[in-house]
Amino acid sequence: MTHITDACGHGLSRRATLWGLTGGLALAGLESRMPRAAAASRHAAAIQATVIASSPHYLCNAVAATRDGTLFLGAPRWDLMADTPSVFRVASDGALHPFPGGSWNAWKPGDDPRNAFLMVNGLHIFSDDTLWIVDQGIDPTKGASVPGGQKLVQLDPRDGRVMQVLRWGEDILPPGSAMNDLRIAGDLLFVTDSGLGGIIIHNMRSGETVRRLSEHPLLRATAAKPLRGRDGHILQDRMGKRPLVHSDMLEITADRKWFYFSTPSGPLRRIPTDILLDSSLTDDQRAGRIETVIDIPTIMGTAIDTLGNFYFADTEHGRIMVLTPEKKQLTLLEDDRLVDGDALFITTDRHMLVPVAQTERLPANNAGVNAVRLPFITLGFALPDTLEGHRLGGVVSSL
Repeated sequence: MTHITDACGHGLSRRATLWGLTGGLALAGLESRMPRAAAASRHAAAIQATVIASSPHYLCNAVAATRDGTLFLGAPRWDLMADTPSVFRVASDGALHPFPGGSWNAWKPGDDPRNAFLMVNGLHIFSDDTLWIVDQGIDPTKGASVPGGQKLVQLDPRDGRVMQVLRWGEDILPPGSAMNDLRIAGDLLFVTDSGLGGIIIHNMRSGETVRRLSEHPLLRATAAKPLRGRDGHILQDRMGKRPLVHSDMLEITADRKWFYFSTPSGPLRRIPTDILLDSSLTDDQRAGRIETVIDIPTIMGTAIDTLGNFYFADTEHGRIMVLTPEKKQLTLLEDDRLVDGDALFITTDRHMLVPVAQTERLPANNAGVNAVRLPFITLGFALPDTLEGHRLGGVVSSL
């Protein structure tokens, strides 16, 4: 999830400023498509990732699965993808079906943005097995969110019923904001803002919503550390303009004590969740409790498990890494096909899904040259019980 600054210096989502998007993918029968972890202790070289999705035309940068294996894809309205339906449900034969259907998947510039997807930046499924979708509401012809367009949408994955739509005013989403990703812990829904930098917290029981650490330097990226891909490749367009992405990734530990966050260029930081929630504190006081965990290479996706292991997709080296609670870094998967792994998703039966976005090969990040190699794929593999003697957990997905 990456952002590039516009002419006014505001951050736009990577999923709004890069080229590409989604395509065919099938998860029904996922169990048969991916090999099980065979031994108690496995090294990265022993893990075999399987292509569980192959898209001939569109880049997939978000994936989520229900408990029964139904797969959903997020498809941002990037350049060259003006007619994307934005969200797909994948059939058992790999066919993509716009979801939930109707006007939601048929938006065009000038149409009513309230009940339609404009720029889907992320999606996730939690323990209640419903589908949550982050729509930045960006009209790509304007390069900015339009009134009523930016929203969170909760759908019933079985029939597409709209369960709720959450929108906020400028007190929560100031001009230039761009919601990026979300996590849920109990009654609380957390969303990162990668347009300006900030964290949005919504209490689903009381309806109260607050914005924390808005535009704080610790939540903003700097030009001093550019985004990089394989072989030191610096992401930039044909004019030399480089993406600048603010607070993007977020994870919450299973015990809800720690809130982790990062820009794609790092470093990885964390703050005690109770400090983030404490309304008696100022943002400066909260910032004083932020800890830098580790410096990291460029990353584009994260996950966390029930034992506190933090997973991240290292785009500079084409691998999935595990950061243990003791801050030991282990290589989980290293694969030549893993060119810019994006939003990681752990299923209820402990499989990891990794959409391969090829972000660095897109013209907007490759000096104007389209170096994408079709098809776009999504990889999946079973998580081992242990890695180099260290225990790995399951999905953190609590409501």
